Amino acid sequence: MATIRDIAKKAGVSVATVSYVINGGPRPVASATRERVLQAMEELNYHPNTSARQLARQRTEAIGVAIAGLGEDNFSSAYFLEYIRGISYAAEMNGYNVLLLTNQRKTDGLVFYRAIARSRLVDGLLFLGSSIPDPAVIALAREGFPVVMLARHIPGHVVYSVEQDYYQGAYTATRHLLERGYRRIGFLGQALCFNYGIERLQAYRQALSEAQVPYEPRWVSIPETPRDNPTPEEVASLLAAGVEALLTDREAVVLAHLRALGRRVPEDVALVGLDESELGAVLEVPLTTVRPPKFEVGKQAVEMLLRLIAGDPPATQQVRLPMELIVRQSSPPRQRLGREEPV
Repeated sequence: MATIRDIAKKAGVSVATVSYVINGGPRPVASATRERVLQAMEELNYHPNTSARQLARQRTEAIGVAIAGLGEDNFSSAYFLEYIRGISYAAEMNGYNVLLLTNQRKTDGLVFYRAIARSRLVDGLLFLGSSIPDPAVIALAREGFPVVMLARHIPGHVVYSVEQDYYQGAYTATRHLLERGYRRIGFLGQALCFNYGIERLQAYRQALSEAQVPYEPRWVSIPETPRDNPTPEEVASLLAAGVEALLTDREAVVLAHLRALGRRVPEDVALVGLDESELGAVLEVPLTTVRPPKFEVGKQAVEMLLRLIAGDPPATQQVRLPMELIVRQSSPPRQRLGREEPV
């Protein structure tokens, strides 16, 4: 069996040079020299010991993706697949494997994540899912283990994150309805313990203010505790308050509630999504929505994590990517529907 010394002798280089080629550094190797080393490895049928190489570099060449709530309806849908696709693409392009972690809810979170970090199964962790406990993520980051959050951040703490711009998305969606003539715009938000819940509500209020439309609390439904889908009662309450359009990040569910309540979209009420679902374009009424760049979020999160692993932290702790407004049939100009203003 060929050894690294055999490769060095055949290629006419030092053992150190062969090591640099195999490990990708730490010193650069001229392309012609690198080709000689690779040719010698092929001719001698030499295959590096991956485990030994990883041990020497103190790297596993793997990253973990922690997803909370995978068994719940929203996480078992295709919504998160585009994030995973971006993560997988970036990891493969950088020579890393991906380990999916889904059973952390059996513990308090921190115990599970610390065990993963100390076991050296992965070089760093990506966190995807709003039900992952903030204290566990904060504690790992403070301990120096490389972590990056996707699709949300933790205000006031030094935790790196890549997410869609929830404020910009909600502002764009609200402005779209205002520009199409709607004034009684209902808002079905998420709990304010999440940054995206706060930012969407702020953006909604800002867009109304700029259009000189008074903020009406009875047109807004915000749960006190986290919940995924708005209830039929929430939707019915906003309809009873006289809204003519609805904003929600659960557009497919709300569309079903409206149908059950005997309301048509867009004839009776316009509907705009705040977070594009995989069903938006194929429902019986194609839905206007803002689309998060999920693939790019996943890709940039991996790139950020690999910099942390390499000890070269990015200058920017939080990256926010813009969302795209996709206009479909659920939000036509109000005048086209021939609605009359309430007396």
